Amino acid sequence: MTTKSICQLSDEQLAWSRNMQTQVLQAIDKDGQAELAKAIGIDSSTVSRLKEHHLANLCKMLASLGLKVVPANMKCYDAAKIDILFRLAKDNFQRLEEVDDFFHDDAKAQIAEGTYRPRGTL
Repeated sequence: MTTKSICQLSDEQLAWSRNMQTQVLQAIDKDGQAELAKAIGIDSSTVSRLKEHHLANLCKMLASLGLKVVPANMKCYDAAKIDILFRLAKDNFQRLEEVDDFFHDDAKAQIAEGTYRPRGTL
């Protein structure tokens, strides 16, 4: 009896998985396989075997769990919150006609304080 391996991942998840594999391989190439092996206390040949035999499945597993690989300096934000902020910013930008409109409220406060100086006198 032969068992067929049927991939249950969606096309999007498979693409996500391939993207993660590429990111991991690029990071290993950038930092060097020997340096990675040394940092985690294994042989360089073990890193090579992990890449060759296990990386694809690990990335598929991450994709199926809805996880992803991102650089450590990246920050993640809730897309719904970013959408709200974008809509607020867009609404406010549509009200502006020129760059100086950004400073209108600042100028109004400065005029009230008596500290306003027109741009030509800066």
